[in-house]
Amino acid sequence: MRNGKRFVAAVSLAVFTLTTPLWADEAKTDQPNEENEIEFLRQEVKDLNERLARLEGLLTQMASKAESAGSTVTAHALAPGEARLINANLPPATPEPAATPEPVPQAASFEAPEGIASTGGQPLTITGILDTYYTTNFNNPADGTNTLYYTNPNSRGFGLNQAKLEIEAKGEGPIGFRSDLWFGSGARLFREGLEPGRLEDVIYLQQAYGYYQWDNGAQLDVGLFGTIAGLEVAESHLNWNYTRAILWAWNEPFSHVGAKYSAPLSDTFTGTVMLVNGFDNAWDQNSGKSYGVQGSWAPNDRFNTTLTWIHGPENNLTNVGWLKDLSWNFYAGLHEQFEIMVNFDGIWNENPDATSQRSWGIAGYARYNPHDKFRIAQRYEYFDDTEARSTGVEQILREYTLTFEYAPQPRFITRLEFRRDWATTDFFSHGHYGAFVNDQDTFTLGMMWLFGPTE
Repeated sequence: MRNGKRFVAAVSLAVFTLTTPLWADEAKTDQPNEENEIEFLRQEVKDLNERLARLEGLLTQMASKAESAGSTVTAHALAPGEARLINANLPPATPEPAATPEPVPQAASFEAPEGIASTGGQPLTITGILDTYYTTNFNNPADGTNTLYYTNPNSRGFGLNQAKLEIEAKGEGPIGFRSDLWFGSGARLFREGLEPGRLEDVIYLQQAYGYYQWDNGAQLDVGLFGTIAGLEVAESHLNWNYTRAILWAWNEPFSHVGAKYSAPLSDTFTGTVMLVNGFDNAWDQNSGKSYGVQGSWAPNDRFNTTLTWIHGPENNLTNVGWLKDLSWNFYAGLHEQFEIMVNFDGIWNENPDATSQRSWGIAGYARYNPHDKFRIAQRYEYFDDTEARSTGVEQILREYTLTFEYAPQPRFITRLEFRRDWATTDFFSHGHYGAFVNDQDTFTLGMMWLFGPTE
């Protein structure tokens, strides 16, 4: 209330100060309308007093409300027109310094861990492949199986080779993990052969390992990982041909459980060592361990060669006798449209009774790339199993494959393939009467869909 009265007094003083000079000046003049002008000014003062009275009442009401709300009335609460009239001829008020607000306590921040919420793990990257095929076997085998084929065993039409998920967790740090899940006819063969049953009943855990990477490119893998031996791999689209070579399916390990360390020893040479339970066994069948060493030399992107040696006791329930695997391969880009590869692999197994068995083979590859969407690949293979170590039959096998590849999109690859296998014995099933012949011809159309995040 006191603030309102002071405000009114200030306004009255201002009005008196403004109007006094005007009256004094007009008093000095001698004009015919002097009385009228004085009467006009008096009326103006009266009107101002009435407006000031209304303002005083308004300020009194606002002050009462402000006191009840615990706040201070400011000039901004006035009506716009009235505020301009009061302040028109008053000197500008010096603004009072704003009070520094006390800091409001903030709630403690919580950052949710990236990746899997349940474990607080690293972000996951999921890629994969859907691999389907249609195969015709001219032998029309009684059991419906393409002999020697691991990735497209169904000889009677359509088949699902693999539906594979590759799951990797890799953060900004040096650690991560990789896990590959595979189901389909290929998974069934890896697990237990072509027993009757549904494909979804069999899942093949191809890889599951954790790794640690160093800044120089070295990496330590621990767990289940693919073998370091050989040339071809399990994924169809990463090979030149759709079907796998005999060497890959019958003379090389698929995976190991243990530890593997790889490191670049120079700009062109990489060394790898591993200590594992054995060949394709998660649970060791004896107390011994197998080791592997590998050297890879790549002087440029048009040439590389790799030599691998794996050695260890692999006989059941005894450490007597050693299994030895020697693998060598090389790649050469002879021209931007023509490239070749060679793979050699030999296995020698010493039995506890001092006898031994061996099998070995060599495969040559050539690929012509006339267009970025079209390629033609050939493979010829010689496999010596005369001691019946791999196939259980004393024989020599040969194989020729011709593959036409068309990839209309980078994530969709089709391959039309003719393959002929022949042996020195009657090894291949023929017809519905249990007959066997020494050769086998097939046509296959493979279709592969790749999925995952784009770069």
